[in-house]
Amino acid sequence: MKPLSSLRKASSVVLIFLGLMMTFSQTKKHPLERVEELQKTEQKNIVVFLHTDWCNYCKAMQNATFKDKEVQKILNENFYFADLNGEEKAEIHFAGNVFKYQPTGVKTGYHQLAVSLGNIAGKVSYPTLVILNPNNEIIFQYNGFLTAKEMLEILKKEMLNESYFTK
Repeated sequence: MKPLSSLRKASSVVLIFLGLMMTFSQTKKHPLERVEELQKTEQKNIVVFLHTDWCNYCKAMQNATFKDKEVQKILNENFYFADLNGEEKAEIHFAGNVFKYQPTGVKTGYHQLAVSLGNIAGKVSYPTLVILNPNNEIIFQYNGFLTAKEMLEILKKEMLNESYFTK
């Protein structure tokens, strides 16, 4: 009986350890609606990742760029991170406004907030990275794939308040 009991204890410890590892190795995501409440406690810039389910470059960033340990660490410690599907169907209350899904066809459409945040030179493309200051003002936009190295460069410049804008 004792060996089985010890095995169960060891299994439990391993499962708890793996759970903690998974928790600490992920970027904390915050719904944009909740970020405004968080800003009351601690003001930080907000990093918003705009993506869609069908975008292969978006998936590549989710699976590589945002899984980079240093990117995760900087995002978790210095920013509020939110990701937004550009075709999200749910209504989102943000910055004193209500943003909704706008159908453009039978199974197509866009979310108003994605357009509001991701519009660069009159168009929205995916993926798009947007950084907002604590007043929800856009201080940085970039559409296109970013490597972990490029993301780190952007985040570090934003941490130093060296904001730079899209071309």
